[in-house]
Amino acid sequence: MSVWSVAAAQSGSRPGEIDHNLSRHLDFIHQAAELQVDVLVFPELSLSGYELALSPTLAMEINDPRLDAFASAASEYQMSIVIGLPLLQGDQTLLGALTFLADGTKLAYGKRELFGEENLFFQAGEGVPLFGYRHHHVALAICADISVEEYARDAARRGANLYATSVLASEKGYAKDCEYLARWSKEYKMPVLMANHALPTGGYQSAGKSAFWDEQGRQVVSGSSGEQLVIARRTGKDWQGEVHSLRYPSVI
Repeated sequence: MSVWSVAAAQSGSRPGEIDHNLSRHLDFIHQAAELQVDVLVFPELSLSGYELALSPTLAMEINDPRLDAFASAASEYQMSIVIGLPLLQGDQTLLGALTFLADGTKLAYGKRELFGEENLFFQAGEGVPLFGYRHHHVALAICADISVEEYARDAARRGANLYATSVLASEKGYAKDCEYLARWSKEYKMPVLMANHALPTGGYQSAGKSAFWDEQGRQVVSGSSGEQLVIARRTGKDWQGEVHSLRYPSVI
């Protein structure tokens, strides 16, 4: 019986330190590969940290050579990898999620529901972020996107087998975000994964507690604090969860 494994990389980011954060992302990816993860999702703006004022200088193009390590890892481990970063696309800067597929494909998505001061630094994205992986379909959402029912409904109608969300959820907003995600999973019979930051970023104290809900809106697994891999595995129709601390935790 086939197994499908999806995971949230609950990572911590140093403000604006792309090289350090990239190295930490690779630590997560290597450990996820050992744990046979098929789809790995990082938090909102994971590569830069949620540092809005730094975004104009940190923004990267889709073919930036610094990102080649993710393409190589996706191919080597046959894993779909979704990272968060300020993304240059033409004359626009998107609050982006960049997906690396095992076949070498790269897919860019820009957050559609920008929040607060994000509007000063980013333009809203367009289009439906949906990609296929081994006969599974994954739809993406970034933080405030999850509050928009239309996005979740559209993902389900297009056949998404997973609604993969990258967030920065503080303790104050965490319960409301979970309420949305549990509701969409139950109403649209669509599993939901949430990848949250492990550490403070951009002036926010992240709640951690990345999580996964099954098609019935049941929370299968939730992380705690610190850098962790929060994994959900489906065998047949049954989901099981597990949490693994990152073996090489960052000193931040």
